[in-house]
Amino acid sequence: MPEGLIIVESPAKARTLKRFLGDRYDVRASMGHVRDLPKSEMGVEVDDGFKPHYEVVETRRKTINELRSAAKKDQEVILASDPDREGEAIAWHLAEVLKLRDPKRIEFHEITSEAVRRALESPRGIDMRLVNAQQARRVVDRLVGFRLSPFLWSKVQKGIGAGRVSSVALRLVVDREEEIRKFVAVESWTVDVELSKQGQEAQFLARLHRPLAGGDQKLEVHNEAEAQEIVRKLEGASYRVVGVEQKRRSKSSNPPYITSTLQQDASSRLRMRPHVAMRIAQQLYEGVELGTEGPTGLITYMRTDSTRISDDADAKVKGWIRGQHGEKYLGSARAAKSVPGAQDAHEAIRPTDVNRTPDGIREHLTPDQYRLYDLIWRRFVASRMAPAQYDQTQAEIEGGEFVFRANGSVLAFDGFYKVWGRDENGENELPVLAQGEDLDYHGLKPEQHFSQPPPRYTEATLIKELEQRGIGRPSTYAPIVQTITKAHGYVEIKDRRLYPTRVGEAVNTLMVDHFKSISDDEYTSNLEKRLDEVESGSQEWVPVVKDFYGPLQRMLSAAEEATPADTDEVCPLCNEGHLVRKASRFGPFMGCSRYPKCKFRRALTPDGEAPQPKLLDEPCPTCGVRRVRRLLRLPRVQVHQA
Repeated sequence: MPEGLIIVESPAKARTLKRFLGDRYDVRASMGHVRDLPKSEMGVEVDDGFKPHYEVVETRRKTINELRSAAKKDQEVILASDPDREGEAIAWHLAEVLKLRDPKRIEFHEITSEAVRRALESPRGIDMRLVNAQQARRVVDRLVGFRLSPFLWSKVQKGIGAGRVSSVALRLVVDREEEIRKFVAVESWTVDVELSKQGQEAQFLARLHRPLAGGDQKLEVHNEAEAQEIVRKLEGASYRVVGVEQKRRSKSSNPPYITSTLQQDASSRLRMRPHVAMRIAQQLYEGVELGTEGPTGLITYMRTDSTRISDDADAKVKGWIRGQHGEKYLGSARAAKSVPGAQDAHEAIRPTDVNRTPDGIREHLTPDQYRLYDLIWRRFVASRMAPAQYDQTQAEIEGGEFVFRANGSVLAFDGFYKVWGRDENGENELPVLAQGEDLDYHGLKPEQHFSQPPPRYTEATLIKELEQRGIGRPSTYAPIVQTITKAHGYVEIKDRRLYPTRVGEAVNTLMVDHFKSISDDEYTSNLEKRLDEVESGSQEWVPVVKDFYGPLQRMLSAAEEATPADTDEVCPLCNEGHLVRKASRFGPFMGCSRYPKCKFRRALTPDGEAPQPKLLDEPCPTCGVRRVRRLLRLPRVQVHQA
């Protein structure tokens, strides 16, 4: 007879726990959230303390009935959902739906036998601070979605929506696109000289740095005429080393992964989209079948903003490094710069057992599981290894009226590269040079350059930007990117870069014009901080929602009153409304101000101008008069000329 019932979110997690616990407990999965706000209505009592009305998720009814039956049989029920706000909310909803009188709550950061044993020895009650922080976020996001969506439908197109955090992400993408459009390239030139030690074949480059008699101020070459004048002055010049500086440079490893840095590296190194990386990380956390070992959790919890490592894990990885590579490869962990709003509630993302090397378990993993586990494992081990050491040389070389500079470095000790691998572009290696040494000349290379606009965001760099601005939390980065790309279609991905769509730009314009604070990063960051204060118990959740909702209502009222009539033209369909400028996925158009009551549309050119009719070389089948093409509605249609 089992001692009790343990409820987790997923079957994979249940199987892994079952391997440790055997028949001692009945372990079952809730399959995620069992209750949520309704889909068809707002489900929040604005005038009654923002009370949410939850309803059972339809696809979970069978699961709930099975859990109710199991809960009646067992003496105690233990809720073991994930160790964060979302997991705490799942535990609370389960307790409510199953009508549990005294449920126990346990949490563990890794699914190992030791971690589960410790958790079972120290159960607690449901932490309503975490639940309320999750409720506050859910209610605020619901208020934004249900209040703003109808406004956007009337101004842009039906079916789109606005999100509290996704609006900030969209604004970042659109603002970057505007920077690129306004960018004016600035021309510059470099002049390099190809040199070698006397009598040797190996050549190296030195770059024009400063005038010989001009102090240490760098010489800037603005155009081809200036570059050619320098080349003219260097005709017949000889080249001699006038200074050599050598120094030892260290490069330390990065700290272990947190959620955002894992998503960034998975995107840039593995070409793996953030939501895919998180799905695979969830699999590695919940447990993978390792042959005779059975279901095994391979990494610690993957939603974290802390780089902290437990003393036990630190000792084990140092033992592995010492045994595999020797004492000289051991390093001390550097304190990582914390990100805004970091909670430090969990450890960093690391392997549960450093001795379980990626190649040692490769046969049991899918290709994507292997690649992500390999990345996590190597980053963790490298973080505890010694820095790499370079011998860096800088030589100043006199040539005619100018001084050139050559830089080079040689790897003296590979340190953490032993595990991580070198990911730098090849270092320029210089021969051993001595002050006063004459060099052989092999030619000059003047080259034109233009300054580049700021790059468009990738999914990885957008997540990094959101993190640095304190927007979102580990559990929300990947969903934010998914929302603006796939769910709403405000941003499209081309060659891994993010481009705003026409609809995205139209929505962003409306948000900035009428709901600026919602799309403002500082405002959103401050709200995140207040949600963190709800979690810590220093704030109540209802005042936080109230302080957000009041300004939202005022902005919405002002926006609806300020609905512009872009033209004085009366709608030709209903003769009541005026035509206003709007946007859709087909491009800009004029629509009736009474939409959705009146659905008249007249297409515009991409520049927002009225399209000119085009006479066609084909007769009307009715009267024989040549047909004309006009853009009246979306998409393009043909109408009779007469």
